[in-house]
Amino acid sequence: MKGKVIVVLLLLLLSAVLLYNLTGQEPSKDLPPDGENEQPAPPPEDFIAETMKGMTLEEKIGQLFMPSFQFDSEGKPVKAVNKEIRELLEQFPVGGVILFAPNIESVEQTRSLIAELQALSKIPLFIAVDEEGGRVSRLNHAGSRIGATKLPGNAALGKTKDPELAYQVGRLLGRELFVLGFNMNMAPVADVNTNPNNPVIGERAFGGDPHEVARMVARMVQGLQSENVSSVLKHFPGHGDTAQDTHKGTVVLDHDRERLEKVEWVPFRQGIAAGADAIMVAHLIVPQVSGSELPASLSAEMLTGILREEMQYTGLIITDALDMDAITDHFSPGEAAVLAAAAGADILLMPESLPAGYQALLAAVKEGRISNEQLDASVRRILQTKKKRGILNGVTARPDPSAVLGSEAHRKIVEEILVRQM
Repeated sequence: MKGKVIVVLLLLLLSAVLLYNLTGQEPSKDLPPDGENEQPAPPPEDFIAETMKGMTLEEKIGQLFMPSFQFDSEGKPVKAVNKEIRELLEQFPVGGVILFAPNIESVEQTRSLIAELQALSKIPLFIAVDEEGGRVSRLNHAGSRIGATKLPGNAALGKTKDPELAYQVGRLLGRELFVLGFNMNMAPVADVNTNPNNPVIGERAFGGDPHEVARMVARMVQGLQSENVSSVLKHFPGHGDTAQDTHKGTVVLDHDRERLEKVEWVPFRQGIAAGADAIMVAHLIVPQVSGSELPASLSAEMLTGILREEMQYTGLIITDALDMDAITDHFSPGEAAVLAAAAGADILLMPESLPAGYQALLAAVKEGRISNEQLDASVRRILQTKKKRGILNGVTARPDPSAVLGSEAHRKIVEEILVRQM
């Protein structure tokens, strides 16, 4: 018996030596229990090409739209998919949906709503949200029973001057959004807050020093995406030095390129280097750079010329909400959709009218005003990002929300931020 034990021990030792020689690593002592942390196998490399071959023109057009459904036709908050939404999504096969406070009430209700939306889509959807922390929190609004961690916001986080804390907050946000079913967060704010009269950014920014803001932005991007939630830098070309709000009308950013390169664009370049999946473009008119009175979100010079060609950005370009007054005061829903897509936008966020925007873009492609090659390039980027984040794998096992939302570990991160303000 003793001899058998020695033989078994020798075999185990030999296995360990062989594993070390093959991998250069010791056998892991921290492997998760069977079945834990398993992810679905990624689609094969040619999956996107094959998917696009099987898509109709109408389905490709749909991928570019990300509407919201905050209220129904009677003005009641949308908490579940109703007949109106079902018929709309059957007619217009969108690529994503963004949810707001009216859509989010409880854990089970939110997860159910997201599951219903996904079930209606042939290609899995981006499900986005604005969860910045601080005053912009869709999970912690009045009446919410989500129980998510209440973050003090980017200004407080920025005062710590600690990018590693920004990474931890990014992971925190990613975990809490992921368990609910979200896969995209319209964050972090990459604006540099240099105007004390700014009505829209203010404490939503990490601060007024572009290099400090850039370090925080980069690490938050990495934290979010480590949890497979796409990060969206906003609001390019920089909303930090404005005294007006694009929600309410036209806003001009009258800076030249030299100023933008030194201040506003520093965090965006750092966020791009960190691998941000997407950049949101604001409806700011930047005449000294674009040479036009078009908002940046509709400007080919800003989207294709600067973001794509100069900054070499290969991720998704998303417009700010197209139902904001800066757009609707001057453009019809169809005009806005066509101009944005022609300029180089991949995702058209919250069109004032989904049917009008969709039909106008479809007509523009059929008539050759937007090429099939440009449309395909946007669809390919969308599908590549969905593949990278595991969205195309279909249903993914998610942790128990009660073990994640507002957890003790997450509360300790908040406590550390607050202590370091003193």
